[in-house]
Amino acid sequence: MRLLSIFSILLVILSGCGGGLKDDRPAIAVSFEPQAWMLTQIAGDDFDIVTLLPAGSDPETYQPSISTMKGLGKSEAFFTLGTDGFEKSLTENIASNFPDLKVVDCTEGVEKIIGTHGHHDHDGHDHDGEEFDPHMLASIKNSIKIADNMTRYLMAIHPEKADVYQKAGEKLKTRMQAMDDSICNMNISGKSFAMRHPSLSYFAKDYGLSQIALQASGKEASPLQLSQQMKLMKESGTEVFIMEKEHASPGDEEAAKQLGLQTIEVSLNSAEWLNDLMKTANEINRD
Repeated sequence: MRLLSIFSILLVILSGCGGGLKDDRPAIAVSFEPQAWMLTQIAGDDFDIVTLLPAGSDPETYQPSISTMKGLGKSEAFFTLGTDGFEKSLTENIASNFPDLKVVDCTEGVEKIIGTHGHHDHDGHDHDGEEFDPHMLASIKNSIKIADNMTRYLMAIHPEKADVYQKAGEKLKTRMQAMDDSICNMNISGKSFAMRHPSLSYFAKDYGLSQIALQASGKEASPLQLSQQMKLMKESGTEVFIMEKEHASPGDEEAAKQLGLQTIEVSLNSAEWLNDLMKTANEINRD
């Protein structure tokens, strides 16, 4: 497994390296760009933030580089969302390779969607190892909870700055809550949108929308399934096709053109993800 080889090479590098990161600040690792942005809003430039998944990358196929793994090994904490893919592989190897690294699950209180068909886990916990939809940051409500969890942890490990982090966290929460309120006040409940990969299930759930994906359960659809989904888009009155950078496909524009749908491009793993969620809501609201 490639990740195991990365860990092995990294241990050799670290054993022969006396220095830490080039930056003298303490480091904290996060999985995704939105987490890095929220952490900066809460803690300013107090930490050197190591982001494991670059903006625009597909989290289901990405493998962190040696330099990124080196940054993880020098971090005092790793803020994870506990998803499958590269996060799961990392956490399975951290205990033996980086025993001093604190892995912090930032999803406490998040209501996860179990599977890919809209079944919800109302107590916020996984049930007997069932898979859950990993796109939790596609919900502003979830992002607020994740930011709150990061704030509380920073306050606990750096009590000398607890007041600063608490005030900054409240300011961030107010900002995100205003965006959520704005979308809630739009008349979009009951409408539908289309996309290739079902990345906006949490967004759809929050605002009473129907997400119609070209992929079946997150996998490439058969010709019959694709035909059925495109038929459903027509019958439901869908007018917007969301093109996601992380799951881009040359066929997206052609599918949207055949259906006569408006297209917008978004990135759910970038510092602009909140603006892209707002852009999505505004586009759906236009039809």
